[in-house]
Amino acid sequence: MQGVLGAEDAARLGLPANGWTLLGNVVQPKSRGHIRLTGPDPADPIHIETNLLSDPDDRKSLLACVRLCREIGNLDVLRPFLKQEVLPGKLKRTTLEDYIRDATISFWHQTSTARMGRDAMSVVDANLKVYGVDNLRVADGSIMPRVTTGNTMAPCVIIGERAAEIIRKQHQIEALLHEK
Repeated sequence: MQGVLGAEDAARLGLPANGWTLLGNVVQPKSRGHIRLTGPDPADPIHIETNLLSDPDDRKSLLACVRLCREIGNLDVLRPFLKQEVLPGKLKRTTLEDYIRDATISFWHQTSTARMGRDAMSVVDANLKVYGVDNLRVADGSIMPRVTTGNTMAPCVIIGERAAEIIRKQHQIEALLHEK
């Protein structure tokens, strides 16, 4: 998910004490980032390249989204609640595109870096086992084959529950609990 929110601009401009915001976002971006190991030690940090707005369709979608938010925010019916538009304001297309590029943030719901499936790009199987690695499962949002259109929390809870079910069954944990 990607959105536009210029917090630094807002602070610099001194937003009013009372106000409202329309925040649009691209929920299924085409832009794809990657992660890379920086060394052999598991404690070595990873390098994350988000590649936000690297796909031109995402830039077009976000531009349309900002325009729609501005249009809604400036409707006559909202005039009684509007003193002025603070951000982004009336900007020419190229300046607005620059603003969007500089103000775009992530909602930090990255997914699909270790996707589940059967093709060459897949990392885990239907039992959440990592292909080619013994005794390792992945049970988080990274296994989602595609970016979800909503918050990732619910799918992650389901993935965790499914992982617990698989592990309980494999190790007969329920039977052990009942024996005690």
